[in-house]
Amino acid sequence: MRFFCLLLTFAVFGATASFQAAGASAGNDSKETEKAKPLTVVEKKQDWKVFTSLDLFAYSAPVSVDKFANDFDAPLESGDTAFTHDQIEVGVQWNEWRVSYVQRFDYVTSFTEDTALYHHSVKNDLALPTNREYDLLLDVERLNAKGIKLGYNWEFRQDLSFDIAFAYYNEVTDLQSGKAAVNGDLEPLTDELRAEAELILDGISADNRDLSALLALIEDVNARVVIDYYYDEPKFNEPDYAVPVITGPANPVISGVDFSSPSGTGYSLDLGMNWQVTDQLNLDLKLFDVVNNFSWKNAPYSVTTFNLNPALVDAIGVSQDFIDGLIVTPNDLVGRHVDVTILNRDYDQELPWRANLRANYSLDKEINILNFWTPNISVLGGYYYTKTQHFPSLGIGFDDTLQLAYDFGGEAFSINYRNRYFFARLMTDSLAFEDAHTIGLALGVNFGF
Repeated sequence: MRFFCLLLTFAVFGATASFQAAGASAGNDSKETEKAKPLTVVEKKQDWKVFTSLDLFAYSAPVSVDKFANDFDAPLESGDTAFTHDQIEVGVQWNEWRVSYVQRFDYVTSFTEDTALYHHSVKNDLALPTNREYDLLLDVERLNAKGIKLGYNWEFRQDLSFDIAFAYYNEVTDLQSGKAAVNGDLEPLTDELRAEAELILDGISADNRDLSALLALIEDVNARVVIDYYYDEPKFNEPDYAVPVITGPANPVISGVDFSSPSGTGYSLDLGMNWQVTDQLNLDLKLFDVVNNFSWKNAPYSVTTFNLNPALVDAIGVSQDFIDGLIVTPNDLVGRHVDVTILNRDYDQELPWRANLRANYSLDKEINILNFWTPNISVLGGYYYTKTQHFPSLGIGFDDTLQLAYDFGGEAFSINYRNRYFFARLMTDSLAFEDAHTIGLALGVNFGF
């Protein structure tokens, strides 16, 4: 069972090293910046604009982002998710139309707190309680994509505009999609259970051929394993898999499966709306990956199911038949209870959609800052939604130039700055990068002519 639990870590927590690639993959994260578009109406719209943006956002609940991606060597906190959404974009805009080159990296994982506890204990050589059942689950979606994005901003009326952006990705790599789960005892076949089983077997004789006592002994033994995932790199040593045998010569290693990294194509659709509700209130809504699909050709795929208790009951039944003088085929036990399928197949992957709602309410009050700057003050509110974590926030704005906010979901402070040509955002819950559970960074430049 510990072997299966070790498998569950998905090759050291299921490609957590992918977080280390997030910076290189870069991107347009959940806290998607507004690409230097001011909340107030500009007096003159320039026909042409070139722009570039870098947006990174990472969050890890149980340990810091850095520790999640590396050795888990930190105090364990509660939580059941970790993710990063990153994007880099370089493009040109003409009036309402824009086109850009885009590269994105997405890694989304959800897990049980038992999974985090188990992985943390294994990585740090800590003892785990064995007098309880564990519910271990790791679900991962990961990809890296490059392509072209086409966007259009429609000014429905002076106070209301809509935005649509469609991206086609001609190169998609780094596939991982699926789950692994183990439910039950960490050590189902304990030394104590083995000793009791040996006593029962030692009592078998010509006058006593009854193995029913073993059935009562294993009644509470539970361990269930489910693995179901697509991948670019096998996590469970699939290339060396051979159907196990109980007796007789070993079976040959699996053949006929292409384990090389698959390639794919994909698309995604983002929607947006900006509404100047009153002279004081502005609402901005962005929906990411409302529709998305990433198609993989000939991707390696593995699915495995195993339930220990029915297998033990069946094994005792086969042993009873053998003792009673019947002909038995022990290797058939494997076929009846270990279901392993490894093959290549086409696959359509989807990422969970996300939403970011922002509200800006102007107080129509100005403050004098050191006789240098007299900005108008506004109250900010936000709600960023992901499938696994929600991020409500409150803050204060100084004109459209500087914004300070606190995010309750990420327990992080953020600072946003922008002017006509440049924007930047930094968000973190710790000034020490290695201790931060929430990290957001956005930079962008645009130039109109």
